Amino acid sequence: MGSRNARPQHLVLHFLQGAECVLTVPFAVVIFAFSSLDKRGFQMALTWPVEQKGSTGENVRTVQYLVTAHGHATGVDGVFGPLTKTAVEAFQSSRGLGVDGIVGQQTWPQLIIQVQQGSNGDAVRAVQSQIHGRGDGAHIVIDGIFGPDTNDAVRAFQTLLGLSVDGIVGQQTWIHLVNGYLAAPDPQTAARDVFSAWEVHNRDQAAKNATPAAVNEIFAESFSSGDGWSFEGCQGALGHTFCSWKRSNGHELRIGVINAVEGPYYVADQAQFT
Repeated sequence: MGSRNARPQHLVLHFLQGAECVLTVPFAVVIFAFSSLDKRGFQMALTWPVEQKGSTGENVRTVQYLVTAHGHATGVDGVFGPLTKTAVEAFQSSRGLGVDGIVGQQTWPQLIIQVQQGSNGDAVRAVQSQIHGRGDGAHIVIDGIFGPDTNDAVRAFQTLLGLSVDGIVGQQTWIHLVNGYLAAPDPQTAARDVFSAWEVHNRDQAAKNATPAAVNEIFAESFSSGDGWSFEGCQGALGHTFCSWKRSNGHELRIGVINAVEGPYYVADQAQFT
């Protein structure tokens, strides 16, 4: 690994809109974390989720598709069992990573594969499966062909989150997918999750189910438990669902959720205080 007194190297990371971050790294391995930029400005740095033996769910299916795409075949069932661990270890060994069978901060950046319209194979299936499990995404066919439907869904995902809209599933889009952005299964869940995040002053959590504009709107007013907010219900209107909370003094908060109009996602796009 070299002398402990070796001069540290400086690495310049170029983010969106020309922002730069300079890191001093004394080691050969650099672990990347990403920040959501663009319309939101800097948010909490996004880190990769940890998947390991015993994990279950969509991200495990993503791992299984991706290690298979890299030539270390394993079944795709969403269960991180012994065969998946063996496949991950083989992949880590092939990349010179620490071999522990855990997909975390060092393994994810090596594991993801950039895909876009015209791509095909298991990496595309990983993207399609992520979208298929979101909102109204059941119509996205998991066939491994990155066609127009997949392209439209990816572009909508990027647009709603304020990411660079190019239809390419690269590092920024991947890390938002596996971190569960725009994953609400229905409008009421999206609205309630945003309200709950506002309730505990957590902008980053709210941003998982809301557009940047909606996050700014709701956090323009601070939450106080003494205000006595109570959930009133939800009603639909012209492609939107509006969920409302009322205060004891009669004032109201309405969170509007797009009903799978832009892509298959249920995402809060407005917040109104009256």
